Order: sequence, then structure tokens, then C-alpha cells
Amino acid sequence: MEEHEWQYQDIHTILSERAQRYPEKSFIISPDQGKSVTFEQACAWSNRVANFLKEQSVGTDEIIAIIGENSIETLLIYFGILNYGAIVAPINVEESRENIYRLLNLARPKIVFHGKEVGLDHSRYREASWVPYSYSGFEYNEESEFSNCLKEYSPVFQSSAQSKNASATLVFTSGTTAIPKSVVQTRESIYYMVVDFIDRLKITDRDIILDYRAYNWESSQNLSILPSLFTGATLVFGRRFSRSRFASWLKDYGVTVCIGVPTVINFLLEKEVPLHKGDVPALRFMTSSSAPLLVKNLLRFEKKYGIPINQLAGSSETNLIGINDPELLNQPEKRRIGSIGKAPLSKEVLILDEQGKRLGSGEEGEIVVKGKSVGLGYLGEDGRISRFPEDGFHTGDLGYIDSDGYIFITGRKKNLIIRGGVNISPMEVTTWLMENPAVHEAATIGVPDEVYGEEVASFIVPKEGYQISPEAIIDHCKKKLPDFKLPKTVFIIEKFPTGPTEKITRAGLLKIWEKKYRKNAK
Repeated sequence: MEEHEWQYQDIHTILSERAQRYPEKSFIISPDQGKSVTFEQACAWSNRVANFLKEQSVGTDEIIAIIGENSIETLLIYFGILNYGAIVAPINVEESRENIYRLLNLARPKIVFHGKEVGLDHSRYREASWVPYSYSGFEYNEESEFSNCLKEYSPVFQSSAQSKNASATLVFTSGTTAIPKSVVQTRESIYYMVVDFIDRLKITDRDIILDYRAYNWESSQNLSILPSLFTGATLVFGRRFSRSRFASWLKDYGVTVCIGVPTVINFLLEKEVPLHKGDVPALRFMTSSSAPLLVKNLLRFEKKYGIPINQLAGSSETNLIGINDPELLNQPEKRRIGSIGKAPLSKEVLILDEQGKRLGSGEEGEIVVKGKSVGLGYLGEDGRISRFPEDGFHTGDLGYIDSDGYIFITGRKKNLIIRGGVNISPMEVTTWLMENPAVHEAATIGVPDEVYGEEVASFIVPKEGYQISPEAIIDHCKKKLPDFKLPKTVFIIEKFPTGPTEKITRAGLLKIWEKKYRKNAK
């Protein structure tokens, strides 16, 4: 598919065109809610949301936040905001409450849409109108004033021209600091991020895509939600992954593309489900992204279930970095097992050394990404955008590109923990550990895990005269940290391993973990 075939269109135009072309076709199916919405219905309700925002005098440069579960209603609000032309800021409903308030105060949204069941203290952010909504539908719902009033708005929205350079989304991602960063994407960058996936995965209107990851993930938006809209494909959107229902989802809905993450693949290896490729002949492949997948687990999965895995990788700042051609997955002689594939249509991937010099085939260096589908920059606390360098975004990942253009990731320069595709800042965990009065020193690192790819491991040096147990430390963490950030293992040690400059060394901590893990496993 040549690049000239793709010409930028705004979301309003795409919604309208898909509604005209596929009026009665199912666009979004929610297995958990037991209902679906057609392209025509989705366009009409998104237009109603846009007209609601217009009545609220929302500017196209203003931010609208969403905090809710995966649902048809959540996605219709998401589409409505993009349709109107404002900036949408989806926030993880499972994030710690303190971080949610921090993110709201960073983004400063004019309106906060939130699921009725999300218990938030509105006084922690007073600058917005808080609008609760229900997951029971927009046609009529006595529990939601917003749902009831929305049907009074016109299903037709007259959109003004939207600049492709205007900001469209804020994506919150945990970086090397305790507070998640906010990545700004333009309308053009989002468009071409989606095009990159459609082009390489060969998505068409005949596809039925299954996803169950949180809608606020940029990967979910650009790998399944928006590609379904752009192509006229059907999206089967689960509230979350369900091992007991996974096989039936694939079979009952005739899924052709299944979105996956290493955690799910490892779950399915850990406890087998009644599923094989012969049971789901329409299924072309399952993707794996958001965290490293061990090659041995990829091969085990394909052998056990007969379903090919398409490995890809990206980041919130760059979105897709590399992706494999699905047509080569069943051609062993042409596959590059362990590679994240080749650079997509709208990007150039470089390997640079410490001096910024471009390296040749097979030479390891830092992965740097440039192109029109790379994000704009980070939103600062002062409301200004710190733009990414025009010569490329430095990912902090190490890797190389072989002579055929396949990208291999070999490690990370950063110490970020990626647990099941979710970024966790070691600093955030350590900072809270240090609040315990019995703790003298603390450190946190990511350690290998068969299921999640990485898990959180914390190390404690107690204050002199204090006795403390790993269980007590975990109980302390539960007071502030969400479950997915809790240390899986806590080691009480006498002193930390240090280097020549007396700084704690990660390699030394990892050796302690490896030694004690083997001892505990016996």
C-alpha cells in the first residue's frame, strides 16, 4: 500500500463517511454489556456528544478528560470529543487516586467525564465540570442525567475545519518519574499512527478485531479502536481479559485479528484453555506488544494453540516502532523470530551510538524514531509543550537492525519496570517505602517474571534497632499504591551493593534477587 493512497482526514469526516457506507454494520460489540452499536448509531451519538460540548462553549484547544471502564458509552464519548475537535485525555480508572488528581491538575481539563461507579473527590480538582455517565446506554437511563439529556441533542453535527497540526490527545504514561508524563499527539500524528497499523497488518472492512485492554492505552486506541473506525472493521471490545471466556469470544464472534500482550499469552500457557487454530479458522494472528515476550514462550504458544503470534513494539511517545508482516508468519524460512519487525510506513528508525552517529547493520546502539506519526511532545506543568526533537525521539531502548531491515531490541537504557505492558516507576515505589518509619534505605527494580514479563522487587535496609518483615512492607505499600504497583518480592538486607561512587547498583540488587529467588524456589 503506497503512502500516496493515504490522505489526512479528520475524525468527523471519517465518522460520517463510515456511517454512510456501513450504516447497519456492527461497529463496536461489547460482550460484557451484551450489546452493540452500528456505525450509523456511533456517528449519531458522537455527534450528540459534540453538540453537547458545543453548548458548553468548549474551545478546540481545551482538554476533556475521561475516566471510566471499557464500554460502548466510554468509546462514544471518546469519539465525540475527537469529533468535536477538542483534546481528549483518557485516564486509567485503575490508577491510584492521588495520581488521578495529579493528572487532572496537570492537564487542567474543562470537563471530566467519569463512570458513575468511579468514586472521586471533586474537591481535589475544582476547575472542571464533572459529568458522570452510566454504562447502561444513552437512549434512556434514570441513573444518569447526562445520558438522559444527551438524546435531546441533534444527531447531526456541523464541524468546522480542524487543523491537522492541532493537538488531539493526551496520553499519560509512567516514565522515570513517579508522576506519569503526558504525551501530546496531533491530529495528523494520530491519523498516520493508525495508518501504520492498517497498512502493515492489512486491516480491511472484512476484519473483526478483539481487544480487551484499557481504552486509555494509546496502543488500544491506535491498534484496534481507531483502525476499526478507519476501515469499517468490527471491534469486539471486552471490559478486561477473561481466560474463561477468551476462547468463546474468538469462536462466537468470528474474530480475525486478536490483540494480545505477553501477560495474556503467558496466562494461556500457564493454564490451557480449550482452543486451537482449527476451532477459529477465521483468526489470522494474535499480536504481542506492550512488553517483552520471551521467544521460548512465543514458540510454545504457537505449538500449543496453532495460532501465529505477530510481535510488534512501540511507545506512547512514538507509537509503533516495528511490526512484522502477517503474511510471513506461516513461512518459517522468512520469519525473524525475536524481531519486532520492520519500521512502519510513516516512520524512520535509526540506531545511534553515544555520540549520535548512525550505526550500520547489526551494530547495537540506541533506537531513535522519527516521522510524521511520532508524538508532538510532553505537556509541562506550566501548560507548555516541550516538543520532541525534530531529528528523532530517543527511546532509551537498545537494539540493532539487521541487513534486511528487521529491528531487534536488546535492552533498555532506562530502569523503567514494564509489568504486563504497564509502566511502573521504581522511584514512586521507593519513595513510598521510605515513608515507613522502620526503613533506613530502600530500592526498587524490575525482575524477570514468567507471566508479566517483569515484576516489582523491593529491597529494604531497616533502621538500627527496628525489626520489619516483607509482609509488613507490603501492607505499608497497600496504603497508597494500586495492586499492580505492589512489590511481588521484598528482601530485607543488611546493606546495599554499591559501585565506585557509592551509588546503589542495579546489577548488585539483581544478584541478590537471583540468589534468594533460587533459594526460595527450592
